[in-house]
Amino acid sequence: MTGFGSTEISKSDIVNAINTLGISGADVCIHSSMRSFGAPMKNGLKSITDAFMERFCTIMVPTFSDIYEVRPTKQFMPEQNGAGDYSFFLEQSYAEVKPFTVESKEISAGDMGAFPKFVLESEGSVRGNNPLNSFTALGTNAKRLVGRQSFKDVYAPLKQLCADDGYVLLMGVGLDKATIIHYAEQVAGRVPFVRWAYDENRKVVPVSAGSCSEGFRNLDGILDIYARKITVGSSRWVCYKAQEFVDICSRAIRNMPNITHCDDKECDRCNDAIKGGPQLPADFWTKGL
Repeated sequence: MTGFGSTEISKSDIVNAINTLGISGADVCIHSSMRSFGAPMKNGLKSITDAFMERFCTIMVPTFSDIYEVRPTKQFMPEQNGAGDYSFFLEQSYAEVKPFTVESKEISAGDMGAFPKFVLESEGSVRGNNPLNSFTALGTNAKRLVGRQSFKDVYAPLKQLCADDGYVLLMGVGLDKATIIHYAEQVAGRVPFVRWAYDENRKVVPVSAGSCSEGFRNLDGILDIYARKITVGSSRWVCYKAQEFVDICSRAIRNMPNITHCDDKECDRCNDAIKGGPQLPADFWTKGL
């Protein structure tokens, strides 16, 4: 494992890491912790985006926004939906916000972190059309990566990442932050959970969303031999080829369904995901969208 940087992280440190990992010119989905670097970033987070743009990459980050979630309505409350008896969702209060649009800059920054917020607010960024679990991309292929994301097809950007022979980069975080494992669950046959948001007419409609990810670290042992690793400052970077990653994870999930389960045996989301996810009637999406 190679290390770059010392008391300050510079753009050249990031460029060197990109070159060493062999991901120049590629589409890269980044999950990150800025605290993991253990040192200040020279010129701030722009050093990271500038480095990836200099190496002709298109980057993509999760830009989830819980603020757009609304109270469910009966026709969109299927069985086996990781929601128990739905009391949690029916009884909580919700923010009064305008319906989501791809121009929105709202983000659950406390969960997503500083870098996704920075990318979302960067000039030229393109946001996918899912109010709760959007992805945002920056670079030449940004529109192609996220342009097909929808309320129903939440993982279209990750499917495109695989088609583009792209990469997943964990920048100081573990597999519990790797959203692409949710896509692998879908490839393995699990149906994404349903949550709710307003459409442009303030009508409550269903939205596809992810499951619990606390158990995803259980896949570490299976994936480790496929990982490319490097350290930048104190940040441990782990990189995978996206399609290979999905193939390995989806196969493991089919063969060992419980491998994704978190430590909570009563977790509704894990238990229902392992059963296959929500049971949706054939007209479920057409009556809502």
